[in-house]
Amino acid sequence: MKNIIWGLLLTLTGSSVILTSCEMSGTNDLPGDPVNIITEVYQKQVIDSANRFAFDLFKPVIADGKGTENIMISPYSITSALSMTLNGAAGETFEAIRKTLRLEDKILQQINETYLKLMTEMVPVDKRVLVEIANSVWVEKHVTVKQSFITALQTWYKAESRNIDVTDADAVDIVNGWIAEKTHDKITDMLDYLDPQLAMLLINAIYFNGKWRYQFDKDDTYDEPFYVTASTPKDVPMMHQTENLKVARTNNLIIVELPYGQGNFTMVVVLPDENVTTVEVAEALTPSVWQDWMDMLSGNTQEVDLTLPRFKYMYKRLLNDDLIDLGMGVAFSAQANFSNISDQGLMINRVLHQAFIETNEEGTEAAAATIVEFKDTASPFTNEVKINHPFLYFIRETSTGTILFMGRVGDPTLN
Repeated sequence: MKNIIWGLLLTLTGSSVILTSCEMSGTNDLPGDPVNIITEVYQKQVIDSANRFAFDLFKPVIADGKGTENIMISPYSITSALSMTLNGAAGETFEAIRKTLRLEDKILQQINETYLKLMTEMVPVDKRVLVEIANSVWVEKHVTVKQSFITALQTWYKAESRNIDVTDADAVDIVNGWIAEKTHDKITDMLDYLDPQLAMLLINAIYFNGKWRYQFDKDDTYDEPFYVTASTPKDVPMMHQTENLKVARTNNLIIVELPYGQGNFTMVVVLPDENVTTVEVAEALTPSVWQDWMDMLSGNTQEVDLTLPRFKYMYKRLLNDDLIDLGMGVAFSAQANFSNISDQGLMINRVLHQAFIETNEEGTEAAAATIVEFKDTASPFTNEVKINHPFLYFIRETSTGTILFMGRVGDPTLN
């Protein structure tokens, strides 16, 4: 069975530039239970829509997983980056992105206010859990960006504004260095190249480091079989503890919730029965199903003899096809309308996502980053000209404009 831990960053549902929670602390005067973050009705609806988008996106991601590949995405990071993108879109492109994010009934102001709320109130809610969120906008030197767009990102997403030169040999390293710094070196070398037509990058980064409320004793960790498939067990380090945890069984799966710190942040682990695949569970997952799970967990605390494997892995994915299938196709085409960013023609070239997670006896360290890469819709100017296929030619007199000869070369080897 695939080891897929994704509920953590889904449950966070947050935002990014660098907003940082306070250092983790063990002082006795800190809250012992989750602190309620009060949201307006429309803000809760925006968060619910982001979760719906996450479930819809997760289905093709997990379905594409090869064999026993570990999968991980940060819905918060992706929706943050795309919500920043929404601030620059207009017309059909705006509607396509908003619909893809399942936010068609929300105005831009409500979306922006929700992400600012999450950044300013979710990040510091538990002093035992370190959360850092960062956003940035990188503008290529040949692009003239409207100040209103930059101001919106700075206001609502606390975004850093940077310049970038695509011809600079160090440009890729500079961007990768920013991402590595904001994710404590957990997301490195994310960009492999920059498109020569690069116009702008929008980047979200999120870092999480939470200690279990009930930590595992390392002396109780020992190798046991983990059944990658029913017939292929592998010995892996298994952690053990007996604690009062929220747990529920429904139909063909078990759900258990492990709290970090005071309990504002948790990991929800969903274990299907042996005859059910994780793909099948993901395919059936909807906001309604998720809410049913949360309702079953609520108030259902029992003593649980828990066995959980240690795990650590990285996952990277190009999200273009996923987002196009979810309705954002126009944003990736020459018909894209990002006139709220610039009067120059822009389109999305790539949406890259990378995530990291390590879970052990102490807790969980996780990070993710999302890059929305824009390019010019017009062809870039270049001094390189390769006459390497059939061409036409004209011989003229320049002062009168008289054309003396014209022709076509289809095969230069023919006499």
